[in-house]
Amino acid sequence: MEIKSIDLNYKSKAESIIALGNFDGVHLAHKILLENLVETAKENNMRSSILIFKNHTKNTIDHKNQTVITSNRKKYQILQSIGIDIVYEIQFTENVMKMNPVDFVTNFLFNNLNVKGIVVGYDYKFGYKAIGNTELLKKLCSKHNIVLNIINPITFEGEIVSSTLIRKLIKNGNIKRANKLLGYEYTMDCEVIHGKKLGSKMGFPTANLSILSDYVIPKFGVYSSKIIINNKIYKAATNIGKNPTIENSGMRIEASILDFNEKIYGEKLELILLDYIRPELVFDDINDLFEQINKDINTVKCNY
Repeated sequence: MEIKSIDLNYKSKAESIIALGNFDGVHLAHKILLENLVETAKENNMRSSILIFKNHTKNTIDHKNQTVITSNRKKYQILQSIGIDIVYEIQFTENVMKMNPVDFVTNFLFNNLNVKGIVVGYDYKFGYKAIGNTELLKKLCSKHNIVLNIINPITFEGEIVSSTLIRKLIKNGNIKRANKLLGYEYTMDCEVIHGKKLGSKMGFPTANLSILSDYVIPKFGVYSSKIIINNKIYKAATNIGKNPTIENSGMRIEASILDFNEKIYGEKLELILLDYIRPELVFDDINDLFEQINKDINTVKCNY
């Protein structure tokens, strides 16, 4: 898979069929769309491509820091597994945001990127103030003899799969449901940082984690989880919250990793959330806290 960092002036010699959308999370519906892309490209003897914005569109539109479901590292890993040939990375700038929808399609996609086919979801919007839609896309593709596939809504157990729904599930702590709609387990890339080392003193060493992307933060509480470090997988009980018993500070992530007692400060790892165990609690005594941590570890050990 080729990853090309481009701007609006980039010109491609290679013809391709392209997928368009935000692809935050690369969930089940995205996968069906992308599998259609790969199949359509093969049928037309062309390469499959996808246009990815380096930054979330809402960061530029609303001037707010939008959280993400999936890091680019994880996203590209999934895209490669599906069989995408080319990833076009472009910064969602003011100029991109203000593009006339017709110019975006005819000048940028058809002329510059040499696109001969497009695959989008049923609710795809594009161009300035998102005034471009699938009806306009149909007209433009028909006029220029471009292949167009519009993927219908994908439902799972009665609900339309969407990034908005998955965000809501994660924020509500419904990780099991979110994982089903994603088609994989919710993962955050983290770095191990120094903490107060209270757990080690009490016989419960924990890894204090700093997330490496602006992820959607799950509901505070304790989660059954997996840690991947140095290509090895470990079970863990992970607390996400403010640690109210000890300091009630800003948001912290602490993982009690089972059968693991190595010094890993500064190391990168993957935190994979499996299920919500319990809410974050305030304990009168630190010994009560560590007794509960022991129960959480046993829950993970016995059930996951």
